[in-house]
Amino acid sequence: MPRAGRHAEGAQTRERVLDAAAELIGAQGYAATSIAQISQSSGARPASIYWAFESKEGLLTAVMERAAGRFFEAIPAPTSDQDPWAALASLFAYFEGGPEFLRLMLVLSLERRDGDPAVLEAARRVRTTAADGLAAGYRRALGAGGSAREAAIVDELARFTLMLFDGVFIASQIEPDTTNLKRAFEVIATSVRATGEQLLADARA
Repeated sequence: MPRAGRHAEGAQTRERVLDAAAELIGAQGYAATSIAQISQSSGARPASIYWAFESKEGLLTAVMERAAGRFFEAIPAPTSDQDPWAALASLFAYFEGGPEFLRLMLVLSLERRDGDPAVLEAARRVRTTAADGLAAGYRRALGAGGSAREAAIVDELARFTLMLFDGVFIASQIEPDTTNLKRAFEVIATSVRATGEQLLADARA
């Protein structure tokens, strides 16, 4: 029982550290956030933070991947009878709160371009997870077969969609009062569908 209690306490402390780091980094940036600040906000000793995450970069990696995991889990898996393009357009609802992991990815891209390889690799893993999910939906929606050419088209569409998501998110942070997320995602869905259908038609011609 004592061991289980210590384990639970350690897990709770880890969550407090991740919460504090996410809030501080999201509010003031990565470079301006110190382990001392995270320690003070979370109530965990700096030595404990370093023991659990090894470095500030390791902590950033954990914060980003946890936030991304929560975001992906919140999005319901599409059903077989659901219009995939309507599902894509409906994603605006999940962006309205300004997803934490997108803020962290933006911080990373602006401040850590030459940073720790492990952090950059974690960012790539997050984006690959998102792109793979989009690509799977596009394959079903567009009836893309198993040819290498069609697979490349679908993967390109998924990556392009992420770029559009990036732009919409940044606009929503800079001009929240004039950025219509619902309309933006409707346009993304319509544009991606038309582009995919045209590219696949050209590839099959």
